Amino acid sequence: MSWPGRREGLPTRTVLTPAERRPGPRRPRLRRALIAVVAALALVPAGAILYQVVHGTDTTKVVEPSKPPPPAPPPAGHRPPSAALVLARQRGRAITRLQGLGLPVFCGASHVREVALTFDDGPSSYTAPILAILRRHHAPATFFVVGNRIRYWPRLPAAEATIGVVGDHTWRHADLERLPESRARAEVDRARAALEGATHTDIRLFRTPYGRDPAWLGHALAARAMLEIRWSVDSDDYVPGITATQILKRVARDLHPGGIVLLHDLHAVTVKALPRLLALLRARHLRPVTVPELLRSDPPTYRQLRADHHGQGCVELATAGRE
Repeated sequence: MSWPGRREGLPTRTVLTPAERRPGPRRPRLRRALIAVVAALALVPAGAILYQVVHGTDTTKVVEPSKPPPPAPPPAGHRPPSAALVLARQRGRAITRLQGLGLPVFCGASHVREVALTFDDGPSSYTAPILAILRRHHAPATFFVVGNRIRYWPRLPAAEATIGVVGDHTWRHADLERLPESRARAEVDRARAALEGATHTDIRLFRTPYGRDPAWLGHALAARAMLEIRWSVDSDDYVPGITATQILKRVARDLHPGGIVLLHDLHAVTVKALPRLLALLRARHLRPVTVPELLRSDPPTYRQLRADHHGQGCVELATAGRE
């Protein structure tokens, strides 16, 4: 049986008509595209790290922490205090801590191997040789000057201040216990004014003549921001006929760390004994210092001050009043 229009022996040709396509949901494709973009972005840092490892370079930008602003420059003309000025302020504070107690200082606390050499009753013709010896041995000292003697040697107090410290020893070396209080106070004030004018320094130390203290003296000195200094070693260099060897033995007997040695720049024998005395300090590994330096590095306690004042500490009052 043959269909009309069909040739015998030839295959029939079937014509397929494509079915009509309906638009479907596109969300799965959009999600896959977003995933691909995120994955590509994630590979960028990994590639940078791999590049850094291989080539030894850093391709990432490092954000440095913010630095604090530089300190403001000091005002024009400002200079930091020198070491000498700082040390001078510390010594001044050491005096201030003790002056309000109204008690004299006889010695340091013996915790530091230092000794304060002090010279009374100058200036005189022997002061300049003593200064030369001290300067040659690099040994500072403290000088308690009598005010009315400055007119005879007006330049020596300033010279004393350059290698040590100057203190008040009254105007005319008067016994304050035998004077009315008003006149005794004037002895202190007049000498202090003369010394400050001669040395251009503040006078903070005082030594009473003959070691005698009126009852009012401690409070009067505290009101004047001054401190009374006594001694723990008496050299006896003022004793008539004493020799340099005897002075050395006298000092060596009572010398100890923290001691304050009483000398005088009035006698030729003191000039002769001084080099040997400085050699004694070196042999005992004791460093000569000024009184303020001793109070800074080796200050006595209040308990020690009271004991010393009653002759129970570094000095016996039976020998402290002789001069």
